[in-house]
Amino acid sequence: MQKNIILQHFTGTLGELELLSKASMEKYAEFCGAEYRLISGNVFRENLSPPCQKLYMLDPIFDEYDKVCMIDIDMFTRKGMTQNVFDVKGIGMYASVQEMLKRRISGKNTEYAYWGGAIYKLTRAQRIKLRQGIVDMEMLKYNEEYHDEGIMHRLAIVAKIKQEDTTLPNGYKWCHCSYRDGIENAALIHIRNKVSMVASDGTAPKIDNYNTLVKRGLI
Repeated sequence: MQKNIILQHFTGTLGELELLSKASMEKYAEFCGAEYRLISGNVFRENLSPPCQKLYMLDPIFDEYDKVCMIDIDMFTRKGMTQNVFDVKGIGMYASVQEMLKRRISGKNTEYAYWGGAIYKLTRAQRIKLRQGIVDMEMLKYNEEYHDEGIMHRLAIVAKIKQEDTTLPNGYKWCHCSYRDGIENAALIHIRNKVSMVASDGTAPKIDNYNTLVKRGLI
C-alpha cells in the first residue's frame, strides 16, 4: 500500500482563508488515505521568498512517502468532488498561463516541463531526480519573479523532464481559479482576488470570493 502525503506551506500567521484551506486539505487527505502536514516558515532556504519554500517538498525528509502533493494554502476541494489526486497521472498544471510563462522564461528549452505553482504531485523517484539539480546560486535569480515555478522549471531542464506525460489532465481542473467559468467541473478550486474573467469587474478580498462560492454551493 502506498504511503502518500499532502503538504501546504505558509510563512507568517494563518488568516481566516488559510485556516479554511488547511481544514479542507486535511479532510481531503483523509479521503485520499494520505497524511497531511503544514510546513511553516522559511524551511527550504532562508534567503528565498515564501513561495520558493514549497521546494522543501523535495527534501529527503519526505523520502518515506511514495507520493508528495504540495497544494497552495488558498486551494479548496470542490463540494462533492470524489477523485483521489494520487490516482491521477501528472505532476502539475500546464495551461495557457503556464504556456505563456514558459515561452518567456525558457528560451530554447520549451520541451521541458513548466508547472503552475499551486499544485505539484511528485513520486519519490521524481523528487530525487529534481533535487539533484539544485544549485543555490542559480535559484536566487527566480527570487523576485517566477519564484518556485522558475526554480522547478530549471530543475526540470537539468533533469530532462519533458512536458508530455507530466501535465495534470483536463486543463484547469486541478487548479481552477475562482474567477474562471466552468468551476462546477473543478476538482480543486484556487481562490483568487479577481471577481470574474471580465477585467472591468475588478477584484475583491479572497475571503469574499470564497464566501461567494460557498453561497453557490461549490465549496
